[in-house]
Amino acid sequence: MKVAIVPPDTFEFDSRGRNTAYSLTADGHEVVVLALPGEGLPATEILGSRVRVVRLDIDRRITSGLRPLPVKARVLVARAIGLDPQATILPAAPPRGVDRLRHPVRRLLELCAHVRRVGPWTDAVVAAAPGTDVFHTETLPALPVVRGAARRVGGRYVYDVADYQTEAARIARLPRLLRALLRRRERHWARGAVGLLAVSEPVATLVADRFGVPKPGLLLNCPPAWRPDEIAPVSNLIREALGLPLHRPVIVHQGHFKLDRGIEELVGAAGHPLIRKLDAAIVFIGTGRLRALLDQAAAQRPGQIFVIPAVPPERIVEWVASADVVYLGFPPRTLNLRLTLPNKLFESMMAGVPVIADTATEQGRFVERAALGRTTNTESADALAEALYDVLSMSADEREAMRRHCRSTALSRYTWQLNHGPLIDLYRRIADLQGADEDAAARARATA
Repeated sequence: MKVAIVPPDTFEFDSRGRNTAYSLTADGHEVVVLALPGEGLPATEILGSRVRVVRLDIDRRITSGLRPLPVKARVLVARAIGLDPQATILPAAPPRGVDRLRHPVRRLLELCAHVRRVGPWTDAVVAAAPGTDVFHTETLPALPVVRGAARRVGGRYVYDVADYQTEAARIARLPRLLRALLRRRERHWARGAVGLLAVSEPVATLVADRFGVPKPGLLLNCPPAWRPDEIAPVSNLIREALGLPLHRPVIVHQGHFKLDRGIEELVGAAGHPLIRKLDAAIVFIGTGRLRALLDQAAAQRPGQIFVIPAVPPERIVEWVASADVVYLGFPPRTLNLRLTLPNKLFESMMAGVPVIADTATEQGRFVERAALGRTTNTESADALAEALYDVLSMSADEREAMRRHCRSTALSRYTWQLNHGPLIDLYRRIADLQGADEDAAARARATA
């Protein structure tokens, strides 16, 4: 079949989306990714050998919500509410002083822009892939787009619930009435999908209960097997990049720099006496809205806090392998944070690095069951520092045993190759449905 994956971003660092695309092409489907534009990124490129990425020309500016006002009028409105006319996201820093009065207006305009973008976005998707059989997305913002595109070309669509987004991040902080409206729309759109997938068992159960659909297939965020013939691969990429001595402990937080990822908590724990006693380097790898906050923290604590730009998904495990412990973050502030199982958990396992997770999350329960590190109250600087110290102060033999255990667990049960079965099965079932439709159409034509 012809499959179009529609992400809500540039697709540059979407490991789940990339693994999905590679698996579907390997199973015989023709896959195109219809991504959004990004500075310095090509309009088209080929991933692997067969996955084509096309970046659509979509106006992502928040001021696009002011259409059909002329550009000059949009600029005046933006300046009146303290918004950069070219901004595509709102600043991460909380508003202060009189700016708190303007922030709700900016947020409302941002939501309006999202809603009004669906039509042009759908037009661009259909124009770029008119013969698509199945449209596929992992996110709520793109769900009405794939639904609309599928209806217009006579195709189908798949919803992969990589996050339960009406209970996540900034959406979880919207007024209750707006969230209820979004939940109803998501339920309606999801029930029209030909199939659903989910990122964890609790999320799959939640989706089935709230959407009134059969339980989605479980598609864990596992990476492909990395250097599977080596018991304990060695990597020093982080220390080499930062000029750190081999004996110095390295704590890593990797992924998107955004709210509710535990970033502020780890920065807060940096000054704890236990962390200073270890002389541990705290390294953030990634990109996102909180980059300015991290740059400021690194300037305030030179030689202790470091920031490394995001690395390609295909190389992240190798970079993580040079850490001594990975802090997953994800404090349990929203339902999604309590139920999800993120990429970084499985990438850390594959790298052979123990993790710190929050006790009150599905990640924490997973870590405890598989003995992959330590769990704690990540919203407490003291508790977080103690958990990090507990792992980093283990003897060399204990740490080596822990690393080998993490890696062997990943290779034996948690590789993408061992867990992508529900994705493949879903698309083979859709192919059977399409074949049956074509047979029925052929019989109708013969009868006519």
